[in-house]
Amino acid sequence: MPPVHHFMLEDLLRSSLAVCLYPLFLVIPGYSLAWWLDLCEFRRRTWAFRWALSLCVGMGVCPIGTFLAERFGTSRLAWAIYTAAWAYFAVVMARGWRAWRTIRISRQDAVVAAILVAWVAVALVSLVDLQSGYKDYYPVPARDSSLRAGFTGALAAGIPPHNPYYFPGHPVPLRYHYFWMIPGALVERLAGGAVGPQHAWFAGAAWSGIGMMALVALSFRILFYRGPGSFRRRTMAGILLLAVTGLDILPAAIGWILRSLGMERAVTPSIDWWNEQVDGFPSTAIWVAHHLAGLVVSITVFLLLWEGARVRGWSARVRHAVVAGVALGSAVGLSIYVTLVFSVFLGVWTLVAAARKWWREAAAYAIAGIVAMACAAPYLLRLAGPGSGSGSGTGAAPLQFAVRQFSPAGVALQALGITQGWRVSLTYLILLPANYFLEFGFFFVAGRLWWQRRPRPLPRAELALAILLGTSLLICTFVRSSVVYANDLGWRGILLAQFVLVLWGADAITGETGPLAASTRRTLVVLGILGMAGVVYDIGLLRLYPVAADRGVLAMLPWMAPDHRLGERNYAQREAYEWVARNSAAGARIQFNPRVEYQDTPAFLYAGRQIVAADEGCLATFGGPVAECLPILDTLHRLYPQAGEAAPETIAAACASLPVDILVAKDTDEVWSDPRSWVWREQPVFANTFMRLFACGVRR
Repeated sequence: MPPVHHFMLEDLLRSSLAVCLYPLFLVIPGYSLAWWLDLCEFRRRTWAFRWALSLCVGMGVCPIGTFLAERFGTSRLAWAIYTAAWAYFAVVMARGWRAWRTIRISRQDAVVAAILVAWVAVALVSLVDLQSGYKDYYPVPARDSSLRAGFTGALAAGIPPHNPYYFPGHPVPLRYHYFWMIPGALVERLAGGAVGPQHAWFAGAAWSGIGMMALVALSFRILFYRGPGSFRRRTMAGILLLAVTGLDILPAAIGWILRSLGMERAVTPSIDWWNEQVDGFPSTAIWVAHHLAGLVVSITVFLLLWEGARVRGWSARVRHAVVAGVALGSAVGLSIYVTLVFSVFLGVWTLVAAARKWWREAAAYAIAGIVAMACAAPYLLRLAGPGSGSGSGTGAAPLQFAVRQFSPAGVALQALGITQGWRVSLTYLILLPANYFLEFGFFFVAGRLWWQRRPRPLPRAELALAILLGTSLLICTFVRSSVVYANDLGWRGILLAQFVLVLWGADAITGETGPLAASTRRTLVVLGILGMAGVVYDIGLLRLYPVAADRGVLAMLPWMAPDHRLGERNYAQREAYEWVARNSAAGARIQFNPRVEYQDTPAFLYAGRQIVAADEGCLATFGGPVAECLPILDTLHRLYPQAGEAAPETIAAACASLPVDILVAKDTDEVWSDPRSWVWREQPVFANTFMRLFACGVRR
């Protein structure tokens, strides 16, 4: 047998390199901008505050700055801007080197550093492939990360990007909120072949979590500072609470009990899939880091506006408002759903400011709004341009009014024959407290405790967060999105409420709201332990579910494999697709059987090449005219017939009509089992036990 290729070790090394390169496109430019404009009195702040603000500002400004530079200029302009930022940073560091020499690392600083390193390790191990000899397993979140790895690769090829999963003979614009993939694309460009698009995405997931930790510290320092001792306690508590989720561990335990009674599929691959999702922050980073980045940038916008209203001089206030506006425009492209909810909050808070005659705040919000619209317009217009796909994947209105679902109640109603109508909505409405108690757990109790103990009327900062919490809960409880099957608005927009509850929870457990009764303390401890157990369980399950399913311990997911040879097959597919990456031009196009179960995850994750038709809808939801997909599918259906249908003996006709360079045949295709088909009559350019690749000749 050939020597084993150590894919897991390679992934860890390349992802670690990407983690180290991210500061070049986030932290350092953010530092340079914050120093130059003296944002939040940056030049007089501690080194820890500077680094935290630099990251959050960089996350807000750099993605849209890069997009606009390449959209209206060239990639050279973007590189020139980054080079100038690096040079400015070097000058600032050189001038202040004496001050840096006097910095002393405290014990708490060391603890935070250890937490950061531990989080990066957890994030990378959760996302890279897990390998044992000739068996290679991607984790459950690869279902999403593979898709975004393709987007990252498309951005590395050029901004604005093209849909990497649909090529009807010409490039089609990508329709997605892809701004968080832009720093990863820059990392991929800088590293060359040393970092692939999936490694850049994995590193971005790690940095989104670091951004959350920085945001907690900044919020306590800017909004709720009560002295250094209180600040340190609350910040550490807030960071630790990021590792706490709701009471999802209880439905997960019930799932294992049901499985022991013979219900094989009672154990879901993710702890959050039992109900409408309210994901913990670690899970959000691992699954959908761009939404977490959208949360970080949205709250950073508010912090900049808050601080800008308190600095002296209109010039300084305008600087803060403009940077906040740029970051808000960037947030639109980071997470449309989080930013939509946050924008509603900003509108409400602006009205509050005007009603109470806080004219500085109202003026700052107005300036930020105008700047945000100007910055985001080129991106939004491109999304709405011609040839922008099929719109809603469900055919329904993109936003609908509906009470947030509660799965246990839904199952009970379905058993009674009630599946829709006012009775379903009324049941969900009545059970909302139970729903949110299970989903929030510790934070439900801690938030209620905080609310009961705060003085009335609420101080300005606390009033703002209360309105943010209410806005997020109101929208995400009674409005849902339907662009795809998932309720992304309800699942992601609620992150804003979760963030507020983290701050309130930190206040509650550190005694900032007053001493706790023994019974209350015990309740919070139990709920906190259950919440941490849920996070640990979820991370472990997401990582190990494919291995357990392959061994028959858990049910195999259809989109992973139809049998218990997932590890072997995925190793072979990765081997084949990496051969494609090494032996084809960067612009080469590949095609596999478009009749897929959800998606072809290995192709998305490993090939790094343009796909002509990724599924039977050509993934035109992400950009491209649906009408041009149909002729492609007609040809592909003849090339990859279903059981009982005749297969062609040659690929000549398909290659002549399709803009394809390499055709892929897998052992799971029906055509594979036909010894008279092209799979066995044509000469492959690469073959192993599970895959055969065929060249289509000169690329059109």
